[in-house]
Amino acid sequence: MKARRVLLVRVYLVAGGFLLFALAILFQLFKIAFIEGDHWRGQSERLYLDKIEQVGERGDILSANGFPLATSVSFFDIRMDLNTQAMTNQLFNAHVDSLAWYLAKYIDPSRSPLQIKNHLIERRRAGDRYLLLKRNATFEEMNLMRTFPILRWGKYRGGLIVERKSRRVKPFNSLASRTIGLDRDNAANVGIEATFDQYLQGESGERLVKRVSGSNWVPVDDLASALPESGADVITTINTDIQDIVHHSLTRALDHHQAKYGVAIVMEVATGEIVAISNLERVGGSWVESFNHAIGTAIEPGSLFKIPSIMALLEDGYIDLDDEINLNNGQTRICNRTVRDSEPHEFELTTIRNSLEISSNVGIAQLVDEKYRSAGKEKQFIDHLRRFDLDKQTGIEIPGEAFPYIKEAGNRSEGWSCLSLPWMSFGYELSMTPLQLLTFYNGIANNGRMMKPFLVKEIQRNGRTERRFRPEVINSRFASPKTIADVKEVLLGVVENGTGRRIYNVDLPMAGKTGTTQLNYVDRNRARTSYQSSFVGYFPADNPKYSAIILVSEPNRYGFYGGTVAAPVFAEIAERVMGIQPDREPVAFSPAALNSGSFTYPFWQVGYANDFRFLLNSFNIIPAEEENLQYTILMPCDEAGMRMRHRTVSSAVVPNVVGMAARDAIYVLENAGLNVRMRGYGRVVGQSLPPGSNLNSKNIELMLDI
Repeated sequence: MKARRVLLVRVYLVAGGFLLFALAILFQLFKIAFIEGDHWRGQSERLYLDKIEQVGERGDILSANGFPLATSVSFFDIRMDLNTQAMTNQLFNAHVDSLAWYLAKYIDPSRSPLQIKNHLIERRRAGDRYLLLKRNATFEEMNLMRTFPILRWGKYRGGLIVERKSRRVKPFNSLASRTIGLDRDNAANVGIEATFDQYLQGESGERLVKRVSGSNWVPVDDLASALPESGADVITTINTDIQDIVHHSLTRALDHHQAKYGVAIVMEVATGEIVAISNLERVGGSWVESFNHAIGTAIEPGSLFKIPSIMALLEDGYIDLDDEINLNNGQTRICNRTVRDSEPHEFELTTIRNSLEISSNVGIAQLVDEKYRSAGKEKQFIDHLRRFDLDKQTGIEIPGEAFPYIKEAGNRSEGWSCLSLPWMSFGYELSMTPLQLLTFYNGIANNGRMMKPFLVKEIQRNGRTERRFRPEVINSRFASPKTIADVKEVLLGVVENGTGRRIYNVDLPMAGKTGTTQLNYVDRNRARTSYQSSFVGYFPADNPKYSAIILVSEPNRYGFYGGTVAAPVFAEIAERVMGIQPDREPVAFSPAALNSGSFTYPFWQVGYANDFRFLLNSFNIIPAEEENLQYTILMPCDEAGMRMRHRTVSSAVVPNVVGMAARDAIYVLENAGLNVRMRGYGRVVGQSLPPGSNLNSKNIELMLDI
């Protein structure tokens, strides 16, 4: 009996244990399913599903006339999931030959259809769910591949995986490149890209992806399930037509003079809008924009500073422009040092006006030394420079503007000496950027009203203005009307009678000041003397619309004076810019522009003869012509300088359109029954179908370049 009771106790204990164990399991199941269910389902999903950050498309930087200066170009990695549930062996085997043929013909011509077919079969057997078909496909290639056999069935049945990426490009290549700036992942942004990054960058969002194998994740949808909002567009003040003129005029001059680097800026007088800005220096045999010297390099301005100096004298009433001054044949002694004029002359007694027109160092140095240094009024002169805002940054939007440097009067710790004031009067012992100098001269052109230079006019989102930037006045009157009127007369006289007379053009009055600065004067061991050539001014002089500054650093041949090197570039830019103004007749080129290295005839260009006649005649260029011209090629000619020679254009065979502008090329090719596709910008430099070949194909691709 006792043994039976012991046995029952043991049975009950074992049964109770099993019951408790079962209850514990049931409790855990309940807990996992209902109490912790969301947590564990999330953990499970994270093994196979995840969300990755996706950033909306970066906004465009646009020119004032609507062209993209910087834009994001989409491209795609096209992959294939060869083991989707809906892709049966029957479907795959029935269409793999066709898919392989299309891939070989349009995507990978280096492999045969059989090779591609075998590769697809092999990867399907291996369970590949992430096979790369095309890396960095264009939008057109992506759309084409969507029509291929199997892939046309989409993601779930055809295994198509489309991964979208983007790349920042500048359609106009190096034009204003440094000012537009760079958008970089692993370094600081520069230029407009940096300043307006908060507007340009797209919004962040999330994209659902799933794991297909190992570390390979693919989008759940073909593209993002919800694309984040794109960034805003930045509308600049840059005019691409004027920028193109400035860039190529400066490039030709730098080549001609074999200079170190060059700067050119064009500003709208009334508003301060920078319509063109170019910074070029030679890198590896090419002229590139590697640094923004216009904004970031402070230079000794040389003779360009004689105008602020004379304005100080005029403001104080110490002189009249028609007062006489003794130039001593271009040489004098001040503080036991010799001051010489940069260009030799034989003037002794002359007017102050004429001394400025011929850019006499002796004249301005004597005046400033006599009226300020010798009279103990050095601070008075410096105070004038500060009232002219020459000691301040312009406040241009983009980062990197250098500070101007003007010494404190009498401050020995800054190297102030007996020579400081006379040397400052003609542009030494102080420094400022080309943009700061232009801002000052632009104020003269604007009748004493100094405008803040700026590069961005608007922020637009989806075509609607989000923010507008208006012209801003730095100084409403930095000099008296009489002083401004006097220096305007001087600047006009420089071009009509003085160091800038080689750019005089009766059809386009220009005003400005030449500058020639010795760069290495401190180095007593120099092997040769280096110079900086410059010209700053405005046009038309009688009703200023634009101001401009040209700076050429270290020209190595064909002269170094500002009137020889920089002024012709200014003239060519002025004449070309006014020639494209809609409210003005084309301007004839001055002899200086035509004969200098900054101008080149448009040889080897091809186009409609009547168009070339009109354009060339507008610039007073009369070419020799063959008879009965419809299409022509411009060629060199000893007698007239240029000959318009007959160019045969036939619609019976593939026409030769190399050298033509895009408009003429499209017209000719479409008349021959061809569908035209273009790549690049500028004139035609290549065509996919050889000229003179039979019209078997209906498609032709043109390669364009500037």
